[in-house]
Amino acid sequence: MNYGVASSHPLSTFAGKEVLSKGGNAYDALLAVSSCLVVVQPHLNGLGGDFFATVKDKDYYSINASGYASEKATLNFFSAMGYKEIPKRGHFSSLSVPGMVSAWEIISEKINLSLSEDFKRAIQFAKNGFEPSEKLKNAMKLMPGDYDFENIYKNQDKILYQKDLANTFNELVKTKFYSFYHGKIAKAIDKDMVSKGGFMRFSDLDNYKAEITKPLKIKYRNYDIYTNPPVSQGLTALAWFNLLNNYDLKNMDKSNYYDTLIKTMYDAYNIRKNYVYDGSVIDDVASLKSDNSINTSRKNNISDTTAYSIYDGNIEISAIQSNYMGFGSGHTIHGTGINMNNRGSYFSLDANNKNCLKPFKKTFHTLMSTLASGEKDIMFGTMGGDIQPEVNVQALSRIIDLNYDIQEAISFPRFAYPASIYSDSDIYYEKSLDLGKYNAVDDLNSMMGHAQGITVSDNIKEGFDPRGDGLLEYNLKDYFK
Repeated sequence: MNYGVASSHPLSTFAGKEVLSKGGNAYDALLAVSSCLVVVQPHLNGLGGDFFATVKDKDYYSINASGYASEKATLNFFSAMGYKEIPKRGHFSSLSVPGMVSAWEIISEKINLSLSEDFKRAIQFAKNGFEPSEKLKNAMKLMPGDYDFENIYKNQDKILYQKDLANTFNELVKTKFYSFYHGKIAKAIDKDMVSKGGFMRFSDLDNYKAEITKPLKIKYRNYDIYTNPPVSQGLTALAWFNLLNNYDLKNMDKSNYYDTLIKTMYDAYNIRKNYVYDGSVIDDVASLKSDNSINTSRKNNISDTTAYSIYDGNIEISAIQSNYMGFGSGHTIHGTGINMNNRGSYFSLDANNKNCLKPFKKTFHTLMSTLASGEKDIMFGTMGGDIQPEVNVQALSRIIDLNYDIQEAISFPRFAYPASIYSDSDIYYEKSLDLGKYNAVDDLNSMMGHAQGITVSDNIKEGFDPRGDGLLEYNLKDYFK
């Protein structure tokens, strides 16, 4: 087998490998994996969410499919309503345009197979149902939502059916995604928003298009590392790697190794706070400076996301998609199965903040995707919101500096510093890491993110995070007939 797929759920991983085995390329596999994840991990992502990717296809490029704020979402509106922060849930939180389907449209221009083949398994799992994981079952029990949300996800413990979502997938395939932003689905979103008091309108969707961008790049040891430019927080990891270039991590003892990672992390996160915002242009990551100031005006949050990597023997893709916090806003578009994201709740209502809310503006975004090229080629991504740079740096340092294989690097205990651009945080670590002076939590803790990745050298190796669902045992013969 000269290809690899690593996603956070066995059904999506196998769906990606299935289309590759039928002559599909990495783009076909991406559509298969991405669409299946919408179905089997709705608590981590959805059609109403965002998407980022970094791709090596001869040259390197990135995709930014984050959405901008609706024209009607203004500071004046929230001020008049007496809000100090944007609500985390409900129709006021679903104020940014979903970007992922626009990314699918870009990707579909390069596929080998048909859209119906690429979306076959997602439609099957949505229509005929699948057995939800324990993490999904718990999320369905705990997550509040509107009537349309409750109608789908409550009291479906054994088999989860999402028939409206299956119909929406069929509509997307039939119209080659046009319907989502310009046709029937866009009109359904508009109608639902009007009826529930939300912001989004047909014109917000009709004017949206995902962007192809030039990735940021840094040299770390003998590797070139690539990730998404702002509004993605990817430059945080690159700035951190740049600082780590000054240290010989390979020959440090454990105590010095982690002390070095953590002290340089603080500077990288201050760079993030100053340089990641809509409109930021980064020419040289290595030139960015930290000012070591922290604004403590708001609490931090850990978002739920799903990341995956694909290699077809030639093309390399690291991709990530999310509804932000759990299922997102808890606002589901009637009759479609589309769960709207609540990414817009990350906007500030402080007019002087670089990330303040403004119509057609994109918020600071935690999603990032990573490719590295050196002795090995590495495709890597993780969920975890604000801690994504930490997972990237810890795992890639173990591969590059300490010569771990990718599964060992992903499974190894980690620390987390869940600080947002608005607030500081304590440091937490999985107890078997035994850092002592910080806060210990149980091993294999989800607050450390769920990472997936692939390395390519003389052979192809896939890595799946034991903290998530990627290593669950499913009877695949029941699903792939």
